[in-house]
Amino acid sequence: MTRWTDRVRRTVLPNGLTVLVQREDSAPAASVVTHVKAGFFDEPDHWAGISHVLEHMFFKGTARRGPGDIARETKAAGGNLNAGTGYDHTSYFVVLPASSLEAAIDIQADALQHSVINADELARELQVIIQEARRKLDSAASVAHETLNAVMFDQHRIRRWRIGLEAVLAGFTRDDVRGYYVSRYVPRRTVVSIVGAVDEDAALRLADAAYGEWRDTPGAVDPSPGEPPHDGVRVRTLRGDVTHAQLAIGWHGVPPLHPDAPALDMAAAILGMGRGAWLYRALRETGLATSASAHFYAPTELGVFGVSAEAEPEMVNTVLAGAGAQVARLAHSGPGADDLARARTLLLTRWARRLEPMDGRATALAEAESLKHYSYLDEEYAALEAVTAAQVRDVAERYLGPERVAGVVYQPE
Repeated sequence: MTRWTDRVRRTVLPNGLTVLVQREDSAPAASVVTHVKAGFFDEPDHWAGISHVLEHMFFKGTARRGPGDIARETKAAGGNLNAGTGYDHTSYFVVLPASSLEAAIDIQADALQHSVINADELARELQVIIQEARRKLDSAASVAHETLNAVMFDQHRIRRWRIGLEAVLAGFTRDDVRGYYVSRYVPRRTVVSIVGAVDEDAALRLADAAYGEWRDTPGAVDPSPGEPPHDGVRVRTLRGDVTHAQLAIGWHGVPPLHPDAPALDMAAAILGMGRGAWLYRALRETGLATSASAHFYAPTELGVFGVSAEAEPEMVNTVLAGAGAQVARLAHSGPGADDLARARTLLLTRWARRLEPMDGRATALAEAESLKHYSYLDEEYAALEAVTAAQVRDVAERYLGPERVAGVVYQPE
């Protein structure tokens, strides 16, 4: 069995913070990823979008470092840094020469534990984020997919506009952001993952020194409301200043640790991955659509199986029928041996490629640890290798039926 987690060292500090270290000597570089289990799902409605705001403020200074110093010191150490906010986590990562690991850990640990969240810096950054939210409204695909979540879900927080609404964002105060920060950013909800040409013992000592004094607090837990089961077709039509029609179709799936998740991943690959994908051949090659894809997305506590397409407005009904026919084909007859082999090769190749860069490997380890245990990486890969055609047909039949589909079409005015 392929093992991606060989030589991973794992330790849990007395305050509850988990540290992962994996030596990787393919390049004289190292990455430090800070994974905090706090994202859009963790926000009550009055704080919707605040995880992303805090991500921006992470780089805006501590008691030791003023605004801009974190980026400047990282660059001086030969590195670059970035961050991202997801439904179930926020992640901060730096890549730099392995010889600068001590500096990287010192900078990241300081930013994580001691952000001052300056009110003036917050006011300026909120304007940047509001402009980002406005740009997202200009993306027809983003509007269609975010609206699909609102159509599919009645209670769960995935139904909200992910980045936050301008009216709410503009009202955030330092007390709001500070309150979210001190209640969600706690050691027991944090994984620090270090991958690179490093000495494992030395890396663990550096992590212990940098994070060991962080006070253990339980933190706030404010889970999203659960989603009650429901059937029935749900649809919505939007009109706007767009040229092409955007079509987003979705079904409720399963959480990532559910035994059906690998087969749903494979079903999405068969339908939407590569030029041999069923949707590509049925809709794109024939000229019915300008794009067509499928995906299965499962953040922590739920899953969404989606089909997307872009087409000329007058072709929407034809494209919808064509997409439905391919999903029905998957449920009725399942994939052939060649289709399954093609999809498996593409899916596993994409899966493995994300682990090639140091930050990709460190991120994947942290995500697996957050979800279950870092060894889940090996379990996930083995499960994808083992998916059968019968399993794909079974999940398509049970989850992707026309009686429970949701759809959004975003049409020109």
